[in-house]
Amino acid sequence: MALPHDPFSMQNIQHFLRNKCQNPFTGNAAIWSYEGRLVDPTNGNVIANVEGIELVRSLTEMKRPLSPAQDGKDKVNVWNFLRGLRRLDDLKVKFLLTESGWDYSGTVLSRKLFCYSPVNGGKGSGLMKEYRLHPTAPLRKLKTEDVVALYDTATTFISTQDGKGMVVMTEWPDGHWIQSDATSIGFPSSEGGTRVLANDEIDDTSVKGRKYFEFTVYARRSGKNETPTLPPFLSKSEQDMEGDSSLNTVVVPPRSKFIQFGRDDNTEDRRYGARETYSYVIGSGEMTRGERLKSMFREGLSNLKERVGLWDFDWIGNEQTMDPYRSCTVRYTRYGEAPAWYGPGKMCTLELWGRRVESVADAPPLAATFAATRIPGFLSVHTSIPTGPDYDNVSHGTKALSEKQIREQQVADEAAIKAVRWFRGKEATLPLEILKEEDYKENRIETVVSMGLSLAQRVRAATSATSPVEL
Repeated sequence: MALPHDPFSMQNIQHFLRNKCQNPFTGNAAIWSYEGRLVDPTNGNVIANVEGIELVRSLTEMKRPLSPAQDGKDKVNVWNFLRGLRRLDDLKVKFLLTESGWDYSGTVLSRKLFCYSPVNGGKGSGLMKEYRLHPTAPLRKLKTEDVVALYDTATTFISTQDGKGMVVMTEWPDGHWIQSDATSIGFPSSEGGTRVLANDEIDDTSVKGRKYFEFTVYARRSGKNETPTLPPFLSKSEQDMEGDSSLNTVVVPPRSKFIQFGRDDNTEDRRYGARETYSYVIGSGEMTRGERLKSMFREGLSNLKERVGLWDFDWIGNEQTMDPYRSCTVRYTRYGEAPAWYGPGKMCTLELWGRRVESVADAPPLAATFAATRIPGFLSVHTSIPTGPDYDNVSHGTKALSEKQIREQQVADEAAIKAVRWFRGKEATLPLEILKEEDYKENRIETVVSMGLSLAQRVRAATSATSPVEL
């Protein structure tokens, strides 16, 4: 049985996902803003500055039901489990979740955009156009695809070993996937042993009312046509007997990344290792009614500007006004392969600081402007995916759901299935691609924006359905 103080317990993963995927001010999908740098760890030189935007929305969460012999006592969990599997549609993580050995899972859909900018270019310098490895090296011209990463992912966080372990599986639209094992980050406490930061509130010397959710992942298995499976979990005595030999039998992932830069060319035979660390700090304060109304007005105004193409990136954003009790931030570090243009086989460290913001207008100007002018339909996945009414507290497994209640849940599940099909590119959706520079000149931008807005309106109308009447 998982306890709340276990690093990856159901309570901790639920709290993390609620804050990761939901805008607490409006209830829409979450928008994350990222800023950081790419560093050469061998000499400490900063290779490039990095800006990014991530749109995150929850697809489904589910708890593993009891064994078949106990299903009669666990009808609600079985029903929610079947709904969760249905909402995943054709995601390969379904193979993992039909196995035993896990406790709780949550799946999120993300759209990510990251851009390089020159270190010495200053604010507003635009994308990196060229790079010189050292003063006497030749100047290398860079294409847009070399300095911009744009991609969708479906990531599932799976609690295992009664909350003591976690498996993270990330999938891409083309069917490729990477499976990683997570390790909780902790430090020795004054009483001895290990105090896990992922679950403890900060002590009196820091801001109270905030929690950490911190973990490190190293990709263990990957594939495209293969079927993913949960790793075998050894007992402590078995681990002592095995030692570290089990790590040597694990397949190192192909050249695909959680945050990838530059061209990949599907070179799956080239193998490397990447270690990533995520440190989330989550506020737990409640908003007043006035603050909520103010935030809703702010996002509404931002959405209006988006629709008419008047994004105001100089508008003062959350950074100066966000209450630390309600903020959600992350420090991300990745050590792995450098971009191809920096040198084949070279390693680098990517350091990012991210924060959840109210609107894209609060994102870094380079990434926000690029998303607005060069990526039609980038915000088409901004609307949250409905989950339908939750009747767990009503029926308690003893009262059958009415036809109306079941229909309302089915409507929400259909919206989730459609979201996965958009993710796969199976529906009539605008391709996720970057316009060439000549394609977004003033004489053509009006047509492109109109296409993007029309698509965004259809997507939002479909994914915000909460009853059969709205279909």
